[in-house]
Amino acid sequence: SVNNLTAGQQISAVSANCLDWSDALIIKACILNDKDRDGVPDDKDLCPGTPIGTPVNAYGCPYDVAGCDYTTSTVTLKATGGSIGTSVSTRYVLTSNTGTILQVATVPTFNGLSGTATYMALAVTYDGSVNNLTAGQQISAVSANCLDWSDALVFRVCVMPPATCDYQIGQFISLKSAGGSVGPGITTKYVLANTSGVIVQVSNQPLFSTTALMPGMYVAYAITYTDDGTVHNLSVNGSNTLQQITATCINVSSGVGLRLCEGCLPKCLPIVVQRRVR
Repeated sequence: SVNNLTAGQQISAVSANCLDWSDALIIKACILNDKDRDGVPDDKDLCPGTPIGTPVNAYGCPYDVAGCDYTTSTVTLKATGGSIGTSVSTRYVLTSNTGTILQVATVPTFNGLSGTATYMALAVTYDGSVNNLTAGQQISAVSANCLDWSDALVFRVCVMPPATCDYQIGQFISLKSAGGSVGPGITTKYVLANTSGVIVQVSNQPLFSTTALMPGMYVAYAITYTDDGTVHNLSVNGSNTLQQITATCINVSSGVGLRLCEGCLPKCLPIVVQRRVR
């Protein structure tokens, strides 16, 4: 038998008729200061407070967001605060969802956006000269003697060319899906949402009717979840949004933006038969 081999005792107090200790292995444990538990330390996290389980990039910001925040090729934001001084400069930076700089501007306006993509917008304030604040660089490569980044604003832009219509009202929206989890207890649904993220259709197949829809931009998603009765808000009621869908285990695909245009709907015209005048 052994004595004192319990938590709180000194190892020197442990005894037995026959006992031998191994050599000690010294380890150092470092506690990561990460309040939102996304794996990015707070001092490097540009998106504090990200919901637990959200896939994030190296800067702690979501790779993707649901819905469309903007449908125009120009995005203008509002900026407040920051340092001022004779040698202090502020620049507004648009990056990809992985932190690659796309645009640098003196005002919080970004132009020439196209397609459907998620971006990060930040303000950087620095004193004196700055290095690597150019398109193509990672924001982590930007340096100066005194430099500070704002928190990032993550937003999604869905811009389609005005002359391009993916579908016309009256046609079916038919999409192709691949990948995803399969197996007992796993369900995949297909959701069509408007630019505000409000669900307008839910389907078992990547197929949507356009008959009751209005012309404009829409985004289609595939949603895979465990079919254990815990899924909520995956329905059309005029207010449910993609962000409100919850389940024990759920994954939402990236969105596919599409433009729906006014189509030519068939109309039934009455046939009038009259006696022929001779």
